[in-house]
Amino acid sequence: MCGLGLRRGKRVTAMSEERYLAKYLRISEDDDDVGESKRESNSIQNQRKMLDSYIAAHEELSNYPVREFVDDGISGVSFQRPGIRSLLEEVRRYKVCCIVVKDLSRFGRNYIEVGDYIEQIFPFVGVRFISVADHFDSFRDVAGIDIGFKNLIHDLYSRDLSAKVKASIKIRQKKGAYNGGGIPFGYQLGGGKDEPFVPDPDAAEIVKSIFLLAAEGNTTSMIADRLNQEAVPTPGAYKKSHGGIGYCLKNEKRNLWRAAQVNLILRNEVYRGTYIAHKLSTVRPGVVQKNGETEYVMLENHHERLVEEDLFQKAQKVLKLRGKTGKRTEYESALKGKVKCGCCGYSMSIRHDAKVPYYRCWNGKGCGSYQKINVELLEGTVWNIIRKLAEAYWKRDARRQDRKKQMLFAHNVAKENKKLLETKIENCRLCRLELYDQWKEGTILKEEYIRKKEEISVREAGHRDKLEQIDKALKEFVSRQEELEQTNGLAVLSGAENFTKELVDELIERVEVHAEDRVEIEWKIADFAEE
Repeated sequence: MCGLGLRRGKRVTAMSEERYLAKYLRISEDDDDVGESKRESNSIQNQRKMLDSYIAAHEELSNYPVREFVDDGISGVSFQRPGIRSLLEEVRRYKVCCIVVKDLSRFGRNYIEVGDYIEQIFPFVGVRFISVADHFDSFRDVAGIDIGFKNLIHDLYSRDLSAKVKASIKIRQKKGAYNGGGIPFGYQLGGGKDEPFVPDPDAAEIVKSIFLLAAEGNTTSMIADRLNQEAVPTPGAYKKSHGGIGYCLKNEKRNLWRAAQVNLILRNEVYRGTYIAHKLSTVRPGVVQKNGETEYVMLENHHERLVEEDLFQKAQKVLKLRGKTGKRTEYESALKGKVKCGCCGYSMSIRHDAKVPYYRCWNGKGCGSYQKINVELLEGTVWNIIRKLAEAYWKRDARRQDRKKQMLFAHNVAKENKKLLETKIENCRLCRLELYDQWKEGTILKEEYIRKKEEISVREAGHRDKLEQIDKALKEFVSRQEELEQTNGLAVLSGAENFTKELVDELIERVEVHAEDRVEIEWKIADFAEE
């Protein structure tokens, strides 16, 4: 337990120095609806000032090391927030002794979960919870009906606000107003956020040329090759070169047109002047689902079209004709989505209709490497590397387990010696008291009393020096044990007998294929990269 005060009338015992006080700060876009003055009072900066002042004014809090956890611009309805998840993980590891927030709504707006943490979880792990604005301190106050009612109000407020925001967005969609997100390639915003899209002259010409090429019977792959040959900027490259501050290209090696990208443009009805919205709905915070086409908000002739209707329909007919293919048996590769061309950096796809399936770079002339590799050869190579690295790791882990056993034995010996020294120190204290009583009763002379008292003090000082050394050693044991206990994700290899998609997703970020079947693997786990 953390020695930061009283809880329900009982003194909480002193805790170890490793635990710290945590400040939690949160603000979200929800606060926009309650006025500028309220938003300013809830700002991260003002929350920080309030909590710092509160901690400084309470001596039992200011003596502890402080860490700060922040969720900026994230709703409090769900506890799936990076800052709060990090904080709660530290709580589970018994690293936190006290949590301080501005008010209960900053911690969360789901009254059931907030109540569970305050009333059940935090008391169980010995964590003090303080809500400054609500004048609530879990070591002094019982979370009664007033706290539960406040949590309920925060929850209902958030739900009501969510419904209002969704209704507002739906109204704006029906009006054809811009609601944020990416502007379709070929367009730019008009005079204001409520104005319809207007053509971006340079990008619009690129879009028109794509439709013209498709209407002439060119496939999407042929169109992509043509655009790459003519060094036409992709939508991402165009955005970056036209003021896309902070925009990062998905592919750092090269930026090429791909058939799939051309296909998306050709199928997008925005280029015939149609506004389409409400394709997605938020089921709950962090969970989005696709809506059926019947739920879309569609407005014809909403903005200036980039292609005429007959040209758009010609392109659609070509896509349908090119899209007619027979049934094929697809080879399900465990490396699907991970294999990249070492030349252009784009994903490689499997050629299924070949006698022996193989990965190949589909960028063709755009890339120029025409890189390809046998699927089974690639999978076998990667699987062999994983097994060899895993075998080396397991050997090292066995040595680590031996060190843990040795440390545990030394730790237990140190704890026993500590108990023995504490007993000897207590005996010294009792001996001094007994010696004092003998002197007061006249059993021994003053000179003998002083001499024996000094002998006891010297003996006690020696015990205390040894005790201090043992305490330092115990702290070092804890620190070293935590290092040995740290997991690095390789538990997924335990019992792994086959090369599966799940195994690959846990271990591998990407696999780059170069000339002459040379393979480079980027690992998700540091230990693998170091082997």
